[in-house]
Amino acid sequence: MDMIRMTNVSFQYGQLPVLRNVNLAVKKGEFWGIVGPNGSAKSTLIKLMLGLLKPDQGTVFLFGIPVSQFREWSRIGYIPQNVREFNAGFPATVEEMVSANLMSQMGLFKRVTPRLKEKVEEALEIVGMQDYASKRIGQLSGGQQQRVFIARTLVSSPEMILMDEPLVGVDVDSQEKFYQLMEKLNREMGLTLMMVSHDIGVVSERASRIACMSRYQVLVHDTGDF
Repeated sequence: MDMIRMTNVSFQYGQLPVLRNVNLAVKKGEFWGIVGPNGSAKSTLIKLMLGLLKPDQGTVFLFGIPVSQFREWSRIGYIPQNVREFNAGFPATVEEMVSANLMSQMGLFKRVTPRLKEKVEEALEIVGMQDYASKRIGQLSGGQQQRVFIARTLVSSPEMILMDEPLVGVDVDSQEKFYQLMEKLNREMGLTLMMVSHDIGVVSERASRIACMSRYQVLVHDTGDF
């Protein structure tokens, strides 16, 4: 079963066409890069996949279910483009930021139980941020913040993660660490990944499939494994 399938999907903003008759299928364990020039609807494609936008034509399926009927959102992690646009003085710690994604599991009194705390610790360890648990999120570098938000997504045990330009504002050294983490999540943990990026050169070396967006179309290319 495809994890995401788009069938004859078209979309426009008002009278402005954006996507026309898009067909694609994302299978378990793939790492997709979504590339294209500014204004080529990369973010729009992700939002259509997640049901945040409704297609004018065609259907989007998540795990074989039409997105309008899909309810198992814990199976999918989403890191939007503006995730790090917050006040640097925001008082939450790294541990609190990650714990917040477990709110639905905290019960009546919204307390972090020992079991949930262990899940938070495991997620931070996966992304290499376990030593920063008590640090305030605003004190971290851009690359460190991005890893915390990945941990925040991982803590709910998703099967797939969609990321909208996760490397904007992140230095080169942190970008390499980010890709090493993606390889770990994809190869070792079996997570399906989709990532919007401007850097077609690097993404084509790392991802197993590339979705190139241009002139309302999505052209999919295989790149092989990492």
